Amino acid sequence: MRYPTSRALIATIILLSLLLIVLMEAAGLGAFSPLWIRPIVRVMCAANLLVALPGLMTAKQAAWLNYLLLSITTYVVASTTPIAALWVIPRTAFLTVRHAFSSLW
Repeated sequence: MRYPTSRALIATIILLSLLLIVLMEAAGLGAFSPLWIRPIVRVMCAANLLVALPGLMTAKQAAWLNYLLLSITTYVVASTTPIAALWVIPRTAFLTVRHAFSSLW
């Protein structure tokens, strides 16, 4: 059986993460009902986990195992992908700081 290469898996993960970021931003702008965002995020995170599984059959098993464990952790805790978390966490921190200092202006 032939497994996908690490490059193809990484490209898929980046695509899923970018799509997740776009969907979260679209929901914030009112593009669709916020009730839909939770199930959509859960499905995307599950897809991220499924992409990490074939990575265990590549030459970089340790890296993919770490990514799989990180994906499981972010799925349970934050319902996001690790790459999308790099966007969500700073954006949330920025909005929090902006809101905190908005009363000073």
